[in-house]
Amino acid sequence: MSEELDEPTPGRTERKRQAILDAATELFLRNGFRGTSMDEVATRAGVSKQTVYKQFTDKERLFRDIVEGVASNSEAVISTLTSAFGDSAATSSRALEMRLRKVALVYLDAVLNPRVLSLRRLIIAEADAFPDLARSYYDYGPGQGVEVVAQCLQPYIDAGLLVVNESRLAAAHFAYLALGPALDRAQFMPDDLPDSAERQRLSAAAAAAFVAAYGA
Repeated sequence: MSEELDEPTPGRTERKRQAILDAATELFLRNGFRGTSMDEVATRAGVSKQTVYKQFTDKERLFRDIVEGVASNSEAVISTLTSAFGDSAATSSRALEMRLRKVALVYLDAVLNPRVLSLRRLIIAEADAFPDLARSYYDYGPGQGVEVVAQCLQPYIDAGLLVVNESRLAAAHFAYLALGPALDRAQFMPDDLPDSAERQRLSAAAAAAFVAAYGA
């Protein structure tokens, strides 16, 4: 008897479920929510339409599971962002600026990932139909990123290297300094992403502007 037939049913079921999620994600990103049918999902996943409905009930439930799964898996980006601040705090304004360059670059590389950009555009397009999903994605993605930056900036505020009244607002300013120009362009022209040299330039400019605005 083959390994496939010997494998417990839950294992096969989970593989089918993941195949459906992968296929649906690809189709939603390419065609949008309204432009994707459950028949197309079943065909691309290599399963029956009945199997798709058994796993996810309807297209809305499938879409929700994909967005909620992406939102809950943002820990990897947050961890990388935190690590970019280093294990110990910088002790001078210049050292802090150099540290913030690294953080800004991590931000850019994470958010300018083509798949992340596609998902962001998809969620924005469906925000009116799924406001709770849009809010959840924001809270676990961009919102959590700003919150982590605020926490990482706090030691510099306490040490007097930064003069900040609202740490979360300052963190949001940093995030937009780092991401704003490139992200705004990428939302409209997803194939026109900055190369490595341009990302370095944008990161350096963001760090310098932030320290100039908030430095003691």
